[in-house]
Amino acid sequence: MRNTVIALIVGIVVGAGGARLYAPAPASEPAPEVELAPEAAAVLPDLPEPYYKVLFENDAVRVVEHLLEPGQTEPEHTHPPMVGYFVEGATAVITEADGSTAEVTLPTGAFVENLVWWTHSLENTGDTPLHSILVEFKQEAVGS
Repeated sequence: MRNTVIALIVGIVVGAGGARLYAPAPASEPAPEVELAPEAAAVLPDLPEPYYKVLFENDAVRVVEHLLEPGQTEPEHTHPPMVGYFVEGATAVITEADGSTAEVTLPTGAFVENLVWWTHSLENTGDTPLHSILVEFKQEAVGS
């Protein structure tokens, strides 16, 4: 299951800037490939423990499992451009680097893409764990 989820995430096409949330797609649709630019891979920042666990890493991507229990708040941290899949969704409050906040509902089975470096903190305000798999790109996607 975990390998299938990772394969689906890696197959997402990265579009033009900004974070977007996508509803679950039918499993029968093939995932297109992501083409990476040839420049050198970025060094990715550390993510706060125990909320993040690196599952896989190579020169192009870092695949991370994220788990935030109800009531937990993770400290401010930074992600490179990424796509993510919500294994189990939740309600959360996102605090941006500038201090602004937004309450969001992250549905189970949805995808999110964010195409810029993003600094934020996250609080799980719901009553279910927030469980996601993130694929962070070390190189800029071609066409972004």
